[in-house]
Amino acid sequence: MFVQTQRRLFTVQEYHLMNEAGVFANHERVELIEGEIIQMAAIGTRHATCVRRLIRQFRQIPEESAILDVQNPIRLTQRTEPQPDLVLLQFRLDCYATAHPIPSEVLLLVEVSDSTVDFDRDVKVPNYARSGIQEVWLWDLEVNCLEVYRYPTANGYTSIQKFERGEIVSPLAFPDFEVSVDLILS
Repeated sequence: MFVQTQRRLFTVQEYHLMNEAGVFANHERVELIEGEIIQMAAIGTRHATCVRRLIRQFRQIPEESAILDVQNPIRLTQRTEPQPDLVLLQFRLDCYATAHPIPSEVLLLVEVSDSTVDFDRDVKVPNYARSGIQEVWLWDLEVNCLEVYRYPTANGYTSIQKFERGEIVSPLAFPDFEVSVDLILS
């Protein structure tokens, strides 16, 4: 006898209720991707250093121009709420006190990847595109480069560029703000 099994997918609301009920261990790193609760990889030293360097760079953007958010949730859909490494958000006086940011409020989303690069590239980036996030930076620490995804469609990003050591990149939302690939990957 063949029995077909089905996954039980969760909504963002259910995910939040589970967290409030203590289902996840204290400080357990999980995120909701397409209805599935995904355990996030531990943050290694190189990953953390790259994030710190990015924070230092993005702090130069005037506070009233954007909110710099680090490893906090973005609500993409009813079933997806990732926690990207860094996000530049539209400025709001309340600092998003009433709800997690949504894609239309994201100016730039940044993922730093070492052991999770395939998952980030093949699962998360397409989710960001389907949600309409205008620009995603994927720092690939395995091959030491930056992949920049711009102009989302339902089928992915129409522009994908790779930046390597010695190159400079600027976010679409802040074209005069330059980030050195060398400085972040050093």
